[in-house]
Amino acid sequence: MEDFEIIDVHVHLCREKEEEREYFPLPGRRERDRWATPERAIEYMDRNNILKTAFMILVPRQYRGPLYEKAKLGALPEAQRRKEKERIGRQIGPIMREMNEWGCGVGRRLPRLLPFIGMSDDLGGPEAIAEELVLRAGQGAKGVKMHPGQFSYYPDDEVFWPMYQKCQELGLPILSDSGPWPHSHLVFMYPNPLGYKPYEDEQNFAEPKNWVKVLDAFPKLTIILAHIGSAWWDERIELAQKYPNVYFDTSQGFSAPDQLPVVARRSLAEEDAVRVFRKIGVERIMFGTDLPGIPLQPQLEQILRLPFTDEEKRMLLSENARRILGI
Repeated sequence: MEDFEIIDVHVHLCREKEEEREYFPLPGRRERDRWATPERAIEYMDRNNILKTAFMILVPRQYRGPLYEKAKLGALPEAQRRKEKERIGRQIGPIMREMNEWGCGVGRRLPRLLPFIGMSDDLGGPEAIAEELVLRAGQGAKGVKMHPGQFSYYPDDEVFWPMYQKCQELGLPILSDSGPWPHSHLVFMYPNPLGYKPYEDEQNFAEPKNWVKVLDAFPKLTIILAHIGSAWWDERIELAQKYPNVYFDTSQGFSAPDQLPVVARRSLAEEDAVRVFRKIGVERIMFGTDLPGIPLQPQLEQILRLPFTDEEKRMLLSENARRILGI
């Protein structure tokens, strides 16, 4: 079998080993198998024929307490909700800025690692969000990471409009989580910090249809919806057929007897993946993993064993990312 080159468009990194242990508390993981710090990530990439990696910058798990508070604000009266949201923003915003600055520094030092800066309404109003984008673009950011579910916002909130406009002008892609949240992570992948039970309290901030207004307003903005095998893959097909500037990544994989993705009960079955990919257009989909929380090998093997042509596999594993991300 051909050893295809790989560009992984969806990875998470940590600043140091201690942060990695808390960010990814994987039971039984040996120290030698921890590679989510930048220098170790390069070693891992070399071993696995990964040419480049786009890493998504978020608030580390151990600092997310205020975000769990934010997720509950919807039940409050409007005035109180707004006041509490501003308070939480004052806690989360500085951490996001600190992480973005660190990530851009990593990208300058290790150019095989492509930083996608974290953006949310915790950074302030429309001007403050856009200013953060412009600042980090000047520092080498290669894209934007959004996680509507984790940060409890809708992507079509017009607070993001100036930031989207700047991304469109600068040619910076946006990669967004587009699965249910909160969700029940499988125990063998990593513990769930929310203690969430399936079917309870889902708020579908990240549902693909919530991008329709953005896609209408910014037709030249590259939007990548992560987790194509997650829930709502029928909506993904509809979006792809209408909007040529929406793309997808494969991170978290597909349901199969030997592979259960994060949201197994609602995910795309592996046996249907080829049909769905071709309906969307194989050229619109990029390989991603969500490493290190979710392992590379089973996700790569899924792509390699599916009845794609070798040319389609090359497209999925690297060539599409080169074109879409401008690598």
